[in-house]
Amino acid sequence: MLGNPNIAPSFPHQVLTLEKGTFKNCHIYLPGLPKPVGAIAYSGQFYSCVRLYTDHAAAQRGAQRLLERGNRVVLTRVPKGLVLWVSEPDARLA
Repeated sequence: MLGNPNIAPSFPHQVLTLEKGTFKNCHIYLPGLPKPVGAIAYSGQFYSCVRLYTDHAAAQRGAQRLLERGNRVVLTRVPKGLVLWVSEPDARLA
C-alpha cells in the first residue's frame, strides 16, 4: 500500500496530527469568554479544543470543515481517539 493509510484520499488537505511532547497543554482566555478554556500551545500559537472524535475519518471531516472556513487546525491523539483543535490568534495565556 502506498501513502499514509491514516489519510483518506478524499480529503484535499492533510491535517497535522501532533505527537505527544511536541505541544504543551495549557488554558487560555478568549475574547468574550469570562473563564479560561482548555488549550494547547504549539509552534508559537494557541489552539482551543473543538471536539473529541473516536473515528479518524470523522476527525478529518471535522478538520476539513474548519479549514474550508479559513481556520488553522491540528489534531492530537488521546487514548479515546483524536482531538480537533482550532487556532486562536487572539487568545492569551491564563
